[in-house]
Amino acid sequence: MKILVDHGAYANFGDLAMLDAAVDRLRRIGRAQLYVCDAPLDWRWPDVARVHYSVFAPGSLVNRITGAELIQGQVVGGLPRVSNAWRSLMHTLLAVGATAHLVPIRTSTGWRALGQWCKEYDALFIAGSGDMNDFFPEALWRCCALIHAFAGQGKPILLSGQQLGPLQHVASRRLMRSALRRANFVGVREPTESLRICRDSGLANGQFAMYGDDSLGIAPAGSREVDALMREYQLSPRGFLAVNLRIATYSKVSPEAVHAFAEALGELAGRLGLELVAVPVSTDEGDSDIEAARSLAGELPGVRMKVIRGRGLSPSLLKGLLGQALGAVGVSYHFNTFALSQGVPSVALYSGAYYKQKAKGLAALWGDPRLAMPVEALGADTAQRIQAVFQDAALREHLQNRAAQAARDWESMFAANIIQRLEELGLKSP
Repeated sequence: MKILVDHGAYANFGDLAMLDAAVDRLRRIGRAQLYVCDAPLDWRWPDVARVHYSVFAPGSLVNRITGAELIQGQVVGGLPRVSNAWRSLMHTLLAVGATAHLVPIRTSTGWRALGQWCKEYDALFIAGSGDMNDFFPEALWRCCALIHAFAGQGKPILLSGQQLGPLQHVASRRLMRSALRRANFVGVREPTESLRICRDSGLANGQFAMYGDDSLGIAPAGSREVDALMREYQLSPRGFLAVNLRIATYSKVSPEAVHAFAEALGELAGRLGLELVAVPVSTDEGDSDIEAARSLAGELPGVRMKVIRGRGLSPSLLKGLLGQALGAVGVSYHFNTFALSQGVPSVALYSGAYYKQKAKGLAALWGDPRLAMPVEALGADTAQRIQAVFQDAALREHLQNRAAQAARDWESMFAANIIQRLEELGLKSP
């Protein structure tokens, strides 16, 4: 049986961790053949096929072009953007399932109709991501179009580890809610807004659940690999503070915030007598954590900050490295998740609705409101407040216990809600 695996993973170790963990478990299903949406990432599964496709989104091309013209490959590009009214109409039509089978999709062989292309697969699985929201409208459209197309053919649809929202537009909310209702199961990664969206969408009990981020399924690298990386950067266990900065259109971090963050880090490093180590999660040109670290270092005169970079990095290696830090503070969702899942206190900085949901969700999942801090609150007492979190022995013990339990919960719930459901829906080998 053929399972199409869609995801939001690109040049981001957090996204890769979620996809990697899910694919590892899906490979264990008897007679299942996996077809994973291609992405520019290192890949360690030679037995898993990679397929290239892009779903035509109404927010990116002009409405004068018909679906038939696109499917026949008669459109080259260079077209103006469509109006919000056109996008809203397309979202509304897709929300009622009226157009999913006609949505154009571009594959390695050219343009086709989505409904025709989906006939090649027996089930849809969408791996964990944070792009089903208004900040990534084309990703939201892609996921919902796929869900409606598979649902129209009566095929299994399962989602895991999703951050749903924030949704600020009526058309987007309508589109997502209608898609979620057509899924067999929706797994979310945080117990706040994502769960509320599932409830508000009218999902039945048992049709959705919160069981944490899919990256919980990735084990940290072994001591030999981690020790080698630490020797390369001359680091010692609990002898450094891990930091991360994300500067992007969706993270809302201003130059003033970078300066305030740098001042707090410099004071914190001095208070604890530790060095700063910037750990990147995204390496994409548009939101590179390495480039952001350079900007941060420019605001830290007299304070040395090492930046982890180079070939050979992986989600498991970064997770293992963060497990050796005394504490962590940064913007990236998976930077914080990698640290917390190793029992290391990590303070998630946020600004804007998108990262506010991420940070608040992390604080709720790991059980302490101090683990989320708005960028706007950075000030004279920031270093003192973060130091108090790092030196809270009870919190550190709680996080270590919670991390072990979270990994076990994710494993058992993925098996019960994804693997078992796929097997029950017809993918089990004789």
